[in-house]
Amino acid sequence: MTNPQYLAYDVTVLEREFADLIAAFPELAEDEGLRADTIEGETNAHRVLSRIVAIERDADSMSKAIAERKKDLDARKARQDRRKEAMRSLLFRLLKASDLPKVTLPEATVSIGKKAATVEIIDETAIPKRFMRVKSEPDRAAIKEALDAGKSVKGAQLGLPGETLTVRAV
Repeated sequence: MTNPQYLAYDVTVLEREFADLIAAFPELAEDEGLRADTIEGETNAHRVLSRIVAIERDADSMSKAIAERKKDLDARKARQDRRKEAMRSLLFRLLKASDLPKVTLPEATVSIGKKAATVEIIDETAIPKRFMRVKSEPDRAAIKEALDAGKSVKGAQLGLPGETLTVRAV
C-alpha cells in the first residue's frame, strides 16, 4: 500500500506542475479539453489519481465490511446479553425458592441484595416545573426552509455552498 504522505507529496508536486503548465501555456486555462489532454500526456496525474482511487475504494470496502461485521457482532452481543439475563433470572428464582440470600460455589458466589429505590413517574403532567428538564435546540430544517424562501431568521444564515467529490467505481 502506498504511504499517504507520499501521495500528499505527489499531489503537491502535481499542483505545482499544473500551475507551471498554465503559466507556460495560457491557452490551457481556457480550453478544458486541451488542458485535460496536456495534463494526461505531460504529467503522472492519472497514475496518482488511480492510486488514490484504489486506496479510497479499499478504505470504502473495509469500512463497509467492518460495518457489516459490527452488525453481526452486535447481534451476537444482544443474544449473549439475553442469555446472560435469562441465566440471572434462573439464579434469582433458585435463590428465592431456596430462601437462601447467598450461595458460595467454587466458581462464583451468588447472592440476592437490596436494590436502591428508583423513581417511577406515574403522571408526568403533574410534576412541578422545577423538577422538569427542557431541551431546546435549533430546528435546522425549518430554518433552512425559511432562509431558502428568502425570509430572515435572526441568529442564522445560509453558509456558502461548497464542492463535493464523487467517485464512481466501475
